[in-house]
Order: sequence, then structure tokens, then C-alpha cells
Amino acid sequence: MVANWLKQKKTGNGIRPFRESEEAEQMARLLYTLLFGFFAGVLGMILKQESLLYHTGFLDSYTLSPVKYLDPDTRKLLVTVFMQRLGMAALLVILATTYLGSMAAYLYQIWSGLAMGILTAGSMIRYGIKGILLAAGSLLPQQLILIPAFLMLSVKCCELCRSMYFQGIPGGFSGRDKGKFILKKGSYMIFSIMLIAAGCFVEAYINPRILKFILRLF
Repeated sequence: MVANWLKQKKTGNGIRPFRESEEAEQMARLLYTLLFGFFAGVLGMILKQESLLYHTGFLDSYTLSPVKYLDPDTRKLLVTVFMQRLGMAALLVILATTYLGSMAAYLYQIWSGLAMGILTAGSMIRYGIKGILLAAGSLLPQQLILIPAFLMLSVKCCELCRSMYFQGIPGGFSGRDKGKFILKKGSYMIFSIMLIAAGCFVEAYINPRILKFILRLF
């Protein structure tokens, strides 16, 4: 009877709210990491603009001119975007089954923030107000889908890594049980991966048209 009560307690108001609050805290930490990377990229571009911007030709007219008149093959672009985005998602999931899973998730968020911060700051320094449009046209609307999707995936990757290596499982893992556990946790990542795939379609089919329209101002 006591055992049944404990079981109900765990599946009722005990474990689930704790997990939800823990996931919310993990999401917040990953989001702060992304923002840290973004502002670090902005600051780095401002402080090192001579070497990072003007000496490299980053976002100069010579670089942008071909893009204005480029008519990309959407199917090939979609394949390229799929390989890049879903390849990174697959790598995060694979690393989540190792000791490096949580570290990889945080490093990815820093890297993403740095890339967006450098692009945004570089565009604004070089082109002023028009640079804001250039940065927006380069990142939107796909990042409205990709950022939340990769954050959710990163949360699940951290949770899988922590459950396997840092919290411990009562009785340990047999090879078969470990496989079942990974598959169960992996199933929670499917929604995030589906969102990433949707973001890839937006990046391949919608973003190039927006970017070409904005580049007419340059």
C-alpha cells in the first residue's frame, strides 16, 4: 500500500513538476549562453572591426554584388541546408550519449550567438541603418524557428547526458536497457528535429527571396 502511494506520488505531483522546473532552468541557462555569445560577437566585431571587417572584405559590396543577381537552385540549397542543420542536430544527439553531451550543447549555443552577433554588428558598422535590414534579411524568418528548435533540442541533449552519466540510474545499465533508455529519450527530441527541418524549408524557399529584395537597396 505504501509502495503504491509512493508510485502515485512520483507520477502525480512529485516528479513531473520537478522535471518541468528543471527543464525550464536548463532552457534559461542555454538561452543566456546564446545571448552571451551574441553580445560577445557584437563586442568583438566593434573592438576588432579593422581586422575582422575591413581587412577581410566581410560583407563588402564585392561580396554582396553576386548575391543580388544570383538565382539559387532551391532544391540544391535545401539539400545543403538540410546537411548543415540536421547534421548539426544529429551530432548533438550523438554527443548527448557521451560525457561531452552537455558541453556540446552549450558550445553550440555560444557558437550560434557569436555568428549572429558578428553578422549583425558587421552589417551595422559597414552600412548603418541599411545594415539592420541586411542582418534581418540574412537571419529571418528561419531563425525564428531554428533558435527555439535548437534550444529545445539542446535541453533534451543535456537531460540525456545528465541522466546517463551524472545522476545515475538505479541498478545501472545493461546493454539492452541502455539502448531502450536512449531510444526513449531520443523520441522526445523528434519534435525539435521536425522544427529544425521546417526551419530548413523556410531558409531554402523563403529567405533567399527576402534577402534578394533587401539587397536591391545596396
